[in-house]
Amino acid sequence: MSAVDDVAAAAAGIAGFPPAFSTGEFDRRLGGVRRAMEEQGLELLLLFTPENVTYLTGYETIGYSSFLCLMVPLEDEPQLVIRDMELEVAAATTWLTRFVTVGDTDDAIATTAAAVGRLAPTGGRIGVEETSPFLTARRWRRLTEQLGSTVDGSGLVERMRRIKSDEELALIRDACGLAVDGMAAAVAATAVGETENAVAAAAFAAMVGGGSDFLAADPIVTSGPRASVAHTTFANRRVVDGDAVLIELGACRRRYFGALMRTVAVGAGPARLPELALALDEALDAAVAAIAPGRTCGDVDRACRERIEAAGLGNWFRKRTGYSVGVAFAPDWGEGHIVSLRAGDETPLEPGMTFHIPPAVRLPGETVYGVSETVVVTADGCEVLTAFDRELRR
Repeated sequence: MSAVDDVAAAAAGIAGFPPAFSTGEFDRRLGGVRRAMEEQGLELLLLFTPENVTYLTGYETIGYSSFLCLMVPLEDEPQLVIRDMELEVAAATTWLTRFVTVGDTDDAIATTAAAVGRLAPTGGRIGVEETSPFLTARRWRRLTEQLGSTVDGSGLVERMRRIKSDEELALIRDACGLAVDGMAAAVAATAVGETENAVAAAAFAAMVGGGSDFLAADPIVTSGPRASVAHTTFANRRVVDGDAVLIELGACRRRYFGALMRTVAVGAGPARLPELALALDEALDAAVAAIAPGRTCGDVDRACRERIEAAGLGNWFRKRTGYSVGVAFAPDWGEGHIVSLRAGDETPLEPGMTFHIPPAVRLPGETVYGVSETVVVTADGCEVLTAFDRELRR
């Protein structure tokens, strides 16, 4: 055995790293990807996206931004090319037994190309996950230069990830429960004189203290006029009487997420908040009611958007209605690149798809109302996984 094999074997025996899924679940996923490879005539598939690597192997690490490449052959065991420091965590959290390591002064691309040559020596078609954010243009160019002819192998894993299995749904349900706990704590902490940071800390403590794994994004908490600016979060502002406080959370179980958004009125809240709340609550309910197998993503978006436009707020709703949620690492808890509920999208809904649906309207400098649920498509409709009070006043 090599030194790598010795270290991997030792790390694989360390207690405290139970597998996230059954052997049968991993076999199902790998089998589906291999069938897609056969359809494209691929001998080998090279994956660089952490979520896709985790989906197929169980890999869980905070060092996912280091170089990694999962080499998936049609028949042999996949092999993971990783930074040397990541060897132990890869061996402890995955079902894999074969690893190739890269030192911090080594050429990762040259090491990967050499490993590909050993695993696929016949000169067959090699697919490269060209859409991965972790495969830079420079690395892709150098890799293809060293391997010769390659083809785009993007999307093969994502095709599998769209539909969640029962084991995946169990984790998403757990994550949704933790998001609800975090929201309850955040709402309870919202009070005149408290900072946005204190509200966020209460949510974080409830989620992580309750069993959430490390998050893909911090809790979003914004108040007053700041809340009308999208994609900002806590900044030590103190809550004052009359504020609206926007809270959005994503909790995690074994890299699977459930998300939840609510708006809290402090005192009477802003003058237009009841008007916004009525329109957005109706829009969310319409979106949920439109979900069923055979409907399309565009159908759901249209149901939501029509309610918002009917209330005269269409100019302020400049986004998709929702997005898939599942396995994720920072900086995003969503899978919107796989499936989104957006205008004109003809993707059919199927049982097992999971979505976060967060309609929100922001009136710049004035106020905001946002509300959401995480849902799963069922055989005959839709199930809401994050039921939590929407009539929130402090």
